[in-house]
Amino acid sequence: MKGRQPGRPTKWVSATVNEPVSIGKPGVKFEVWDKWKQQDKKHGTLTVSVGGVKWRSGNGKTTKSKSWDAVEEWFNPS
Repeated sequence: MKGRQPGRPTKWVSATVNEPVSIGKPGVKFEVWDKWKQQDKKHGTLTVSVGGVKWRSGNGKTTKSKSWDAVEEWFNPS
């Protein structure tokens, strides 16, 4: 593929959220991508649900689930 293609993004952005965000629906999915040497690579998908968070790797082979109590321990170790 050479040159600019219609419908393709031309800019990439990174975002960091430092404030609490209210999510109105369970099952919200965030896709994590990386761009390296003009190639896109999907690292995985983070799904936020009522029971906790679930990470699925980009190749779809591994899935890791954590409850909200386990996620809280990451940020507030005892």
